[in-house]
Amino acid sequence: MQLGDVRRTRRLVQLASEVASRPAGTVTRACASSASREGAFRWLENDAVEYRPVARAVEQATLKRCRDRPVVIVPIDATSLTFTDEKKSRGLGAVGTWSQGGRGLHAMTAFALTEGGEPLGICGQQLWVRKRRSRLAGTGRSTGADGGETRFWLELLEGTRVDFTESAPDCTPWYQLDRGADCWPVLELAHRLKLLLTVRAAHDRRLDGRTRLLWAELSRQPARAHLFVDVPARPPARKRKRRDGRRIHSMTPPRAARKARVALRAATVPITLTTVKGRTFTVEFNVVLAQEAGRRDDRLEWMLLTTHPIGSQADIRAIVRGYTLRWRIEDLHRTWKRGLCRVEDSQLRSRNALFKWTTLLAAVASRAMQLAHRARREPDVPATEELSRTELQALISLRQPKDTALEYLPTLAQAVRWLADLGGYTGPWNGPPGPTTVGRGLQDVMVAARAFEQRDKMR
Repeated sequence: MQLGDVRRTRRLVQLASEVASRPAGTVTRACASSASREGAFRWLENDAVEYRPVARAVEQATLKRCRDRPVVIVPIDATSLTFTDEKKSRGLGAVGTWSQGGRGLHAMTAFALTEGGEPLGICGQQLWVRKRRSRLAGTGRSTGADGGETRFWLELLEGTRVDFTESAPDCTPWYQLDRGADCWPVLELAHRLKLLLTVRAAHDRRLDGRTRLLWAELSRQPARAHLFVDVPARPPARKRKRRDGRRIHSMTPPRAARKARVALRAATVPITLTTVKGRTFTVEFNVVLAQEAGRRDDRLEWMLLTTHPIGSQADIRAIVRGYTLRWRIEDLHRTWKRGLCRVEDSQLRSRNALFKWTTLLAAVASRAMQLAHRARREPDVPATEELSRTELQALISLRQPKDTALEYLPTLAQAVRWLADLGGYTGPWNGPPGPTTVGRGLQDVMVAARAFEQRDKMR
């Protein structure tokens, strides 16, 4: 990248390397020495260095990994980052409920995956601050390009489409969007630009402008295929609803992991869209309704609007499998915010510095997910492909596996499991090790590895 001075680029490379080795939400914890901390603060607070070139370099690195693949899955989702800003001097905007006065910034991320779910990296990201309430709050209509936040969906979809066309022309991104993107500007854009896109429906839309409704139409269709879907365990969570103007809080019950057998119904339907100005028009979409068998209260039911063909059972199953990978973007945001990177701990003083720091930590969170997934996909490769010999010796010293010498060379799967054990992993009954526990263990190993290196230098 070009930052105006080669010294700025060198500093970025050094900072990124340190953060990748010691993921942390604050510069003081990520950087190993007082000199590197001082250099990092100067680089981050330098207004002559913008965050977009940094984000662009991250995105281009991901696109290079996509070039040899015909299709990549690209889930997109938004999240908010909350920071302490009591004096309102950090250039932040509102997050959460306006009346509670939360301060922070908003992010929307496009995360590239292989069709098997292997993370390839971040291929697009938008960061912004919210300065005012939406002018059309509560109307149920998206403003599109008129200034509402729906425009970030549109800009990210259009921007990544152009990037793939220029940098990975033989690779087709298949966008996976949740119910927040079920709005007329997104559907119109997908239809007009012929994007390969799947979005989960949030509205029971009219199909002919009068009486036919989406759910009723799909429910009448015969089941064309069946599929088993892995449903992960879920702890109890606090849920908030509005009823008769009152805010009601409740707890959702815990959910055990299971395999759900879902019936798949599909049809091509004309969907009526209504713009913010009341103009209506009709576009054709393929629709897949995935419904879990049985009568349990939390059974799966997804209505998926898609531009993917539905001509065969394989096509229909591919649509549902692609949508199941949308949860990887939530895993990325969790690793970024509350797990490994803890980006919200940052005490940087300016918005530009926060934008650059959050961009770096997002790339580190993506790398941690790649490491955890590779250990599952290629468990028998030597651990030296990801860790140095000194780091492996530090890992063995801290973990102390039985009858294992310091010179032992573990497989990648063994090393990742030992890292996860150091990070608080409780066992395979909770699923394979994830990036959070692996990253926590890696932090301890990096500290011990530096001690080993300094010991050897002092001899």
